[in-house]
Amino acid sequence: METKLTVLLLSIFLIICGSENVKAQVTIGSATPPNKDALLDLSEQTNGTAQKGLLMPRVSLQSTTLAAPMTAHVEGMTVYNTQTADDVQPGYYYNNGTRWIRLVPEAETFFYMPSIVLPLEPTGGTEYNTTLQQFEIPLYQKYSEQFALTKTTHTTKNPLAGTLPLYPATRLDFFVTYYDEDVFEQVAVDNNGLLTYKVKNGYSISDNTYMNIIFKVK
Repeated sequence: METKLTVLLLSIFLIICGSENVKAQVTIGSATPPNKDALLDLSEQTNGTAQKGLLMPRVSLQSTTLAAPMTAHVEGMTVYNTQTADDVQPGYYYNNGTRWIRLVPEAETFFYMPSIVLPLEPTGGTEYNTTLQQFEIPLYQKYSEQFALTKTTHTTKNPLAGTLPLYPATRLDFFVTYYDEDVFEQVAVDNNGLLTYKVKNGYSISDNTYMNIIFKVK
């Protein structure tokens, strides 16, 4: 009798353990098994699709540097902020462990090309194509160098600052929204961020001699 009871208890224990292992992965919304790589699988239909969304926790952040209403900054924490206060506004935010960072819709993400000096005279360097007699400026390369802050002798940032976005060239569109047409001509930029232009003969530099270049995230 004692042996049978021991076997029965052991069987119950194994069943419970097996159930706990299954519960380590959960499907919510249907009775289908979760994706093998997902801890949580939100699937309303048996084919894995759904007609409902995920409603994130709605909180009132006070600023990007304060953890409140959380008790501490937790890396990876994601919330929807409902109020405008200090430097936060309504929208999705995630925490990088030291501060809140807003998730900006990509359709709204664009920024100016970092400041650079555009040569007007051939210098014998790699930025002038002697065959085509045109200047060739690798905008994407210069953006990458500046946003990575690789040259510490003339760059700085505030102590709590994170990193600047370094998108691959394939994620960016390049725009020249203005250039001095009295100086530059045949201005073009390719899909890899290579700016090409020629300089007019007898040009005269003025306060209008510059270009506005904008990068937009696709």
